[in-house]
Amino acid sequence: MSGGLEEGFAPVDLNIVAGRRQSAADAYLAPALNRPNLDVVTEAVAHRLIFDGTRCTGVEYGVRGRTFTATAAAEVVLTAGAIGSAELLQRSGVGPEDDLRQAEVDVFHALPGVGRNLHDHPRANLVYRARRKVPTARNNHGEILGLVRSTPAMNGPDVQIIFVDIPVPNPVAPVENGFTIGVSPMRPASRGTLKITSADPYAPPVIDPNYFSEEQDVRAVLSGITTARRIASSSALAEWGIEEVSPGLDAMNDQSISDYARRHFGSYCHPVGTCKMGEDEVSVVDSELRVHGLHGLRIADASVIPSIPSNNTNATVYAIAERAADLLRAT
Repeated sequence: MSGGLEEGFAPVDLNIVAGRRQSAADAYLAPALNRPNLDVVTEAVAHRLIFDGTRCTGVEYGVRGRTFTATAAAEVVLTAGAIGSAELLQRSGVGPEDDLRQAEVDVFHALPGVGRNLHDHPRANLVYRARRKVPTARNNHGEILGLVRSTPAMNGPDVQIIFVDIPVPNPVAPVENGFTIGVSPMRPASRGTLKITSADPYAPPVIDPNYFSEEQDVRAVLSGITTARRIASSSALAEWGIEEVSPGLDAMNDQSISDYARRHFGSYCHPVGTCKMGEDEVSVVDSELRVHGLHGLRIADASVIPSIPSNNTNATVYAIAERAADLLRAT
């Protein structure tokens, strides 16, 4: 899907090196572990950012009941993700004033966009039972996906359809042998929020993704489900003897299908946007990833993405991280 043709179906690009799946840690961290200027601390929880005036000078963190401080010689780069970065800023007193006061956190630097603009790719699953044995995927459960337009009027693909070699657990009935066709709106309009409940670094935040609150997201998933069903009923799959288990015959018109999509979906685990890049009043970082109104603090993760890309987000996050590295080298 990365050859310049954005629309259609193809095998998924995978992070496979020498027959094994490669993580970001494998690719970037492992080769640098022996560097004398690198210390890796595992099982750590970041408590809060430390400031001297408006300059971020370090991070307080805990490891197995003990508290430590890491002091920055130049800059602090926050990379805790779309959930963790916004959470850490808020615990440090950086965020929407009303939210911080409700959490009984002193307002250090008011930034109304921290924790706003949360969005993700929700995914509804169509689960099928098959008489023919479904073979195990070679590398990845979802090896084939497609990007399609929900309507011809769209200026690009806005729905992803992914074929999964296992029957994802569903609300109707267990399936021993089957497969799943997942449908996900790739350009969602719905936006949610993240708020801390206290300054306690171990207290979970309140996350409201607000999925399918915008009608265009419902229309997109409806279109994708219609396309997925056409594929499932095609002659190419006739010999598999398949039966749609979920949503099944109980969801055949637009209203019942949209009700199903709103009730039975999961996150595609692509949250972004809670510390979005931009120059408007709810932006958190500028084009060089620097937090507005503060010094010595950048954010380099999915939280800075203002509008989610119409694809899986990991490669985009790698690009953001590499850009951050370039910016840091240039300072």
